[in-house]
Amino acid sequence: MNKKILKIIIIVMIILAIIIEIMYLIDLDRMKNGKEVVFSTWGAKYAPIEKNIINENKEEQNTNDVENYQKYSKTIDNIKIELSIPNDWKYEETKLEKDSKHKFELKLYKSSKNDYAILVISNDLLGVCGTGLTTKRIKLNNGQDASAGYYDNSEIWSHIGLKEKIFILNYGLKNIEANEVLDFVKTINIINDKNK
Repeated sequence: MNKKILKIIIIVMIILAIIIEIMYLIDLDRMKNGKEVVFSTWGAKYAPIEKNIINENKEEQNTNDVENYQKYSKTIDNIKIELSIPNDWKYEETKLEKDSKHKFELKLYKSSKNDYAILVISNDLLGVCGTGLTTKRIKLNNGQDASAGYYDNSEIWSHIGLKEKIFILNYGLKNIEANEVLDFVKTINIINDKNK
């Protein structure tokens, strides 16, 4: 009886050793390929390579700005605007009427030309109604501040004030696309050369 128990214990220990070895080899292979481990790091100092996954149906994307963004730059009078626009967004400069209150307009849209944001350099200050308006501060990548305006407790912004007479208006963008604009507008750089 003791020999049977001893044999069972030895067999169980061999099976456990094989299972642990398989688990170790699986994790070792995943660590070599920069993937997250399944079981453990087994005492190794390791962190998986960060990956940007858009959704389950799309391939993983490289977060390199050169590949994922298009650089836009425009000088109007003495104001230079630089902006990194995601590749899946489209943009077009609006042709202005002679009596327009704006110096410049850049239309930004993703899936529909009818739902867009418009970047404006105006001759006048932005006039907004204060009823039901709340604002949230946005920190731009260059360290400057901007502010997003929201009406009636909406989670979707109606306008973004970048500098005096420079702002972005929301014309129909909803949830995801509106939030994407909030993300990439942080890359904007506005240079005002008063010597020109």
